[in-house]
Amino acid sequence: MSCEQHRPFLSTIADDEVRLVPPATLAHVQACPDCKGEVATHSLLTARLREAAAPVPSRSGSLLRRPSASAAVAVLLVAAMVVGLAGWYGLRRQDDALAAASAAQRPPQFHSMDKAAIGAWCERESGRPMPLVALSSLTPVGARADHIAGVQVITVAYMTGAGYRVTVSWLDARPSPLSIVDRSAAGRTVLLVRSPSGTAVVAGEAPAPTLRSIASQL
Repeated sequence: MSCEQHRPFLSTIADDEVRLVPPATLAHVQACPDCKGEVATHSLLTARLREAAAPVPSRSGSLLRRPSASAAVAVLLVAAMVVGLAGWYGLRRQDDALAAASAAQRPPQFHSMDKAAIGAWCERESGRPMPLVALSSLTPVGARADHIAGVQVITVAYMTGAGYRVTVSWLDARPSPLSIVDRSAAGRTVLLVRSPSGTAVVAGEAPAPTLRSIASQL
């Protein structure tokens, strides 16, 4: 499951209501630094809200239910962090997509038209299983491996029947429901694809409809 599927439960974990959280989400958060950080941010917001709502003594000794100005500012700052965190994660993925598309333009490090040979090379380079995706009307021509922002990206290069070069760059192998986000790099379409096979970037010289058709097959 992807981070997006677990994110609705993160605030519940931060509130220590773990009995309401699926076991798969608890396991994911333990292994995912992004989600773990978001839980910590939710916890900080909760603490600041409680601090702001706590009664404060007046000069006469009575209790007032008015938060201090500093506490109110802290609440606003932390709330902004929480709201922006999900957007930051999505933007980071999209920035990775553009970087992957740029790296994919370089020549393959491994040349082959044998899908099995390409898959074996990719697995050796990445140390992770490669998605077995059958892409119609595409002929593989090679692969390359790149490190982008701490992520090892494995790119497989193909040729379409019309002679266009197309690349599929795999950022990870975490399955998620299919979604396709359009980006643009140097006037060309770049597609960030989340799929049951993992997260990939589809780019190349082919027309945009061809790239979208390929993305829908991942």
